[in-house]
Amino acid sequence: MVKPSGQAGKDTKARILEAADAVFVRHGTDGARMQQIADEAGVNKALLHYYFRTKAELAEAVWRGVASSFVPGVLEMMASDASLDEKIDRFVDAYLTRLSRHPYLVTYVVSEAARSPDRVRAFYSSGRAEQARRVVRKLRAQIGEGIKEGRMARTTPEQFFVTLAAACVYPFAARPLIAAGIGFGAKGFDAFIKRRRRELPAFLKRALRT
Repeated sequence: MVKPSGQAGKDTKARILEAADAVFVRHGTDGARMQQIADEAGVNKALLHYYFRTKAELAEAVWRGVASSFVPGVLEMMASDASLDEKIDRFVDAYLTRLSRHPYLVTYVVSEAARSPDRVRAFYSSGRAEQARRVVRKLRAQIGEGIKEGRMARTTPEQFFVTLAAACVYPFAARPLIAAGIGFGAKGFDAFIKRRRRELPAFLKRALRT
């Protein structure tokens, strides 16, 4: 078999990673098959194994790509000097936009984190751990200032951040339950998320007020 080289090789590897991302996110690591990924990428299985010898190696690459494409930017924004109100607006918009485009992403990330906690620790073992700590320090300072001035309810940066993230993530994680319980079809759920993008920031800001 002739192996692609140069730019062709890079393009092939990128196409495989994109296909693996789609298959892993839809089916999870356990449910995905290398043949599915090869078919999705439009390559034969031998070429797939040339770039990634095992499914575990490919799963690791997909996990790093998914986490690295989104988490650092969000952490940088949350550690910035932007106001808490602006952070809420930007966080909600970024998360709901991303998850609307990739509805299986939450299930994939949560299941992979539970299945392979070492991946999460490895992801944060570099400068990202310090970046996360900067987020906590900045939020603590901003919340503390708001409490001191009497315009903000008492809370902690950890509670604030987890509540903010959970409010965005839960509808996607529990989509089948919500759809069945409320009677949403696909269009109904999409309309619900569109409205949530508008209304959730105001709701969270009110919850912070005294």
